[in-house]
Amino acid sequence: MKVLSITIGFILFLGAGVALEMRSIVSDLLLGELDKQGVSLASDLAARSADLVLTSNVYAMHQLLHDTVNNNDSVQYAFVTNEKNEVVAHTFSGGFPVALLRVAQEVPAMNQGKRLLEIEEQVVHDFSRPIVDGRVGVARVGLHEKNIRASIIHVTRTIVQTTIMMSIVGIFAAFLLTNLLHYPINLLVDATRRVSLGDFAQRVVIHTKDQIGILARAFNEMGENLARKEGENSRLLAELEKKESVRRNLLKTLITAQESERKRISRELHDETGQMLSSLMLHLRHLKSAEGNVLIDEEIERMRAVVEHSIHEVKRISRQLRPSILDDMGLLPAVEHLGREYQKNAQFEVDVVIQGREISRRLLPELEITLFRIVQEALTNVTKYAEASNVSIIFTLRGDLLQLIIEDDGEGFDVERHFAGDTSHEHLGLHGMQERVEIVGGTFQIESTRGVGTTIYVSIPITYEESEALA
Repeated sequence: MKVLSITIGFILFLGAGVALEMRSIVSDLLLGELDKQGVSLASDLAARSADLVLTSNVYAMHQLLHDTVNNNDSVQYAFVTNEKNEVVAHTFSGGFPVALLRVAQEVPAMNQGKRLLEIEEQVVHDFSRPIVDGRVGVARVGLHEKNIRASIIHVTRTIVQTTIMMSIVGIFAAFLLTNLLHYPINLLVDATRRVSLGDFAQRVVIHTKDQIGILARAFNEMGENLARKEGENSRLLAELEKKESVRRNLLKTLITAQESERKRISRELHDETGQMLSSLMLHLRHLKSAEGNVLIDEEIERMRAVVEHSIHEVKRISRQLRPSILDDMGLLPAVEHLGREYQKNAQFEVDVVIQGREISRRLLPELEITLFRIVQEALTNVTKYAEASNVSIIFTLRGDLLQLIIEDDGEGFDVERHFAGDTSHEHLGLHGMQERVEIVGGTFQIESTRGVGTTIYVSIPITYEESEALA
């Protein structure tokens, strides 16, 4: 609409300027021609009327004046005066105008034979020429501006009509140009509104190479980026929701496990240690009532056996809660001890391999307990599900990273289905290992093939214990 208004306004302004300029030019040209015509007619009339005035041939003089008026459309009047400035012939049918009497009595100079008169509310260009240097009289002709005004009006009307036609053509052209320019812009506006509502699949097809075409290509690239970001956000949101679900299940399982562990410790203390202490009390009573050294020695021997068994059970429970070897000797001796215990109690061989000279240095306690729990959880899974014959535990120091590989030759399982399935919350051991690794800034990866076995890859940035680092 703005382009259309600007175009129309420009055409009208240009048409008005051209009309005024042409009107001025035409008026100046026609007035100049009128002056030339008046001078020529007055001179011709003065020359042809000299003999007629001298011979007082009034009839011929009238005929000459009327011929002059009739043969020239612009001539309003013509008259001749004698040497006494008396009008001897004129072309006025109703008598000589009084307004011209004063003019008729004036003798014009040779080069000043024109003046403007207002007769009957009309401007008349009066031209005069002396007859025989004024000794015989003066010839005068009056030329009106009717033809000039008519010509100016005609020129003005033609320019106005042309301007109107140009305006109509301009409006039509501006309408087509506006639609041509607005069509791709309207497409972009409509597509932008759809994108703002979340429809990132919107694209605009514009094949021009101008600025609008560049804008359309930039819009399409923006849509592709938004669609890709939306897909990534959806995927990340799904992963976040899944991790949040796993975290809640882990927390729930942790609480349940803590309560189960407390219950188990309470039961073992009651069933094992409590019964042993009760048995020890019973033996003490028998010892108090026993007669003879033989019976006393037998009771003391039974008491010693009970105490020894109690000490063994207390140590076993303590090791399961928190292996003291981990605190006393470090990660690697604790893992080797753990491997020997599982090998002794389970039906598979455990091989622990350590690569790297600096691997024996003590790590931060949180790193050691994280790696120990991962190995412990992996061996527990092998015991429960894998039915493996051999398990390899490999520690490798590479720069500032400690890599742990736990590999078995058991049944294997579908890793992708396990982590993507809805039942993943039912098997939280692998998720627990992954969570532990991510907490200390490491990476966790697991590969498994049915019938071949499972391999767990853990990579953790190393931070040594401060006392070890200073040493």
